Amino acid sequence: MEQTPLSHLKATQRVYDTHQSWVEAVTESLKEFATIAMEYSPMNAIPVASKVDAGTIEFIRSLGINVVTSADISQQFTAVLSEEQIAGAAITAGYLRAIIMDAFEFIRESILNKTPVHEYLVQQRIVEQFRSRGLVSDSSPIVAIGPRAASPHYAPSFSESATIEKDMVVLIDAWCKSEAPGSVYADLTWVGYTAREVPPDIESAFSIIVHGRNAAIEFVSQRFQDAKPVFGFEVDDACRSVINASGMGSAFIHRTGHNITTEIHGPGANMDNFETHDTRQILKSTSFSIEPGLYIPETLGLRTEIDIAVLSDGTVTIPSAPIQTAILPLLGDEWQQ
Repeated sequence: MEQTPLSHLKATQRVYDTHQSWVEAVTESLKEFATIAMEYSPMNAIPVASKVDAGTIEFIRSLGINVVTSADISQQFTAVLSEEQIAGAAITAGYLRAIIMDAFEFIRESILNKTPVHEYLVQQRIVEQFRSRGLVSDSSPIVAIGPRAASPHYAPSFSESATIEKDMVVLIDAWCKSEAPGSVYADLTWVGYTAREVPPDIESAFSIIVHGRNAAIEFVSQRFQDAKPVFGFEVDDACRSVINASGMGSAFIHRTGHNITTEIHGPGANMDNFETHDTRQILKSTSFSIEPGLYIPETLGLRTEIDIAVLSDGTVTIPSAPIQTAILPLLGDEWQQ
C-alpha cells in the first residue's frame, strides 16, 4: 500500500501485502545470516538502547537467528565526533567556564554592594551571556543555593527563586553549544560559597566528590594510554567506589556521567552502573561528562562536573581545564581559580 516513502533510500525493496507475505519477505531477507544486531539490550540493562519490542525479537529468533545488541555498533554512527566538532566543543567549554565565573562575580558584587540577588536573576544573566556569544541551550541553566541544590535537577523559575545571601552554597550547572550546525555541547558545574572562607565540613564533603571525579579521570586516561577497552559502567565504578569508601555513597544518587554530542545527553555510552548497567565501550572521538555529587535532602547539594573529550588517537583531554579543586569563597579577596 505504501509505495513511495522509502524510494529515496538506496536499498533493495521487497514488496508485501498480507501479514503472511511480510513474514515470508523477512525470512527471505535474513536467510543468509546466523546473527543480527538490533536495538535490543539483554535484560534491558541499557534502556536507551532497547527499542525493539519483545514480540519482534521472538519472531526473529523463531527463524533460528541469534539476536545481539546493536548498542556498540550504533555508537559508531551516532556518538563519534569529527575533529572539528571536538575542537568547537573545546572553544565552547572555555566560553562556558568564563560565563559561570561571570555569574559568580555578579553574585559577589551584589552581596558586597547589598543589592538583592536571587537564583532566577543569575540564571537569566547566564542565558543572556549565551545569546551575546552566539550560544544556545535546550533549557535554562541550574542556579541553586544549598538546600535547593539537594535536588539534582532543580532549576529556578520566575515564580520560584530563592534569594542568595551570605554564608550559602551556590551551585551553577550550565550547558550550551554554538549556534553553528553540528556543534557539540559543553556541560559544566561549579560551586561557590558566599563568604570569605568555606566551612571545613562543606569543603570536606566537596573534596570527596573531587577525589571521585579524579579517580574516574585517571581510570579513563590509563585505559586509553594502555590501549585497553573501557566501558561505561567501569567509569562509574571507579568514581563511585571512592565516594562509597568515604561513607557518603548513599548521598550520590545518580550516574557518574553521560555521553555528549549535538545533544546534551547523547546516544553514546553513559558512565553508569547505578541507574543502568551500561556495558557500551567508550570510543575514540567521543565526549562525555564526569559529574559526581552529594545530596542531603533539604540541607545541601554539591556537584562537580567536567567534560572529557577522547581524541581520535586516544588522547584523553579536559576541554574546560583548569577544573575546580575546591569550593570558591566568593567574598574572599581572590576567589577565582
